[in-house]
Amino acid sequence: MTVRKFRPPNRLASLIKDKGGILAKDAVAAAEAGVETLRESSMAALDEALGEIERRFGKAAPDRASENAEVLYLLASRVIDVSLFVADAGIDKAAMSLCGLADSCAAAGAWRWDAVDVHLNAMKLLRAHGAELPAEHRDAMLQGLYQVSHYKPEEG
Repeated sequence: MTVRKFRPPNRLASLIKDKGGILAKDAVAAAEAGVETLRESSMAALDEALGEIERRFGKAAPDRASENAEVLYLLASRVIDVSLFVADAGIDKAAMSLCGLADSCAAAGAWRWDAVDVHLNAMKLLRAHGAELPAEHRDAMLQGLYQVSHYKPEEG
C-alpha cells in the first residue's frame, strides 16, 4: 500500500510571502490616528455621563433616593466606555468601583449615600487632575474607593 500525502495550499502563508500590504508600524500609526479622531466626542461623552451622574445621584439631586441603582451602574459603565483618552487619570477604575457600589446597593436594597458621594467627589477630582497626581496618590485613592465600595457593615 502506498501512502500519498496531500498538502492543500495555505492561503495565509501565500499572502505573507506576497509583496505589498502594509508594514506593522504603518498599520499601528493608522490605527492610532483613527482612534485620535474619537478624542473630542469621547471626552464630551465622558463629561456628559459624569454630569448626568451628578444631576441624578449627587448630593444636590432632589430625587436621588428614588433613583434606581441600575441607572447608576449604566451611567458609570458609560464612563468606563469613553475613558480611553484619560486612562492615566484613573477615572475608569473609579467608575468600576462605582459600578461595584451600585451592585452592592441594589443587592442590599438600600443606598449608601456616603459611599456614593465619596465616589462622585473622587471622580470629579480625577477628571480634573487625575493625570497630574503622583501615581502613588492616585493609586491610594483608587484603593480607598475599592474598600468603600466593597465594605459590608455586617463584617465589621
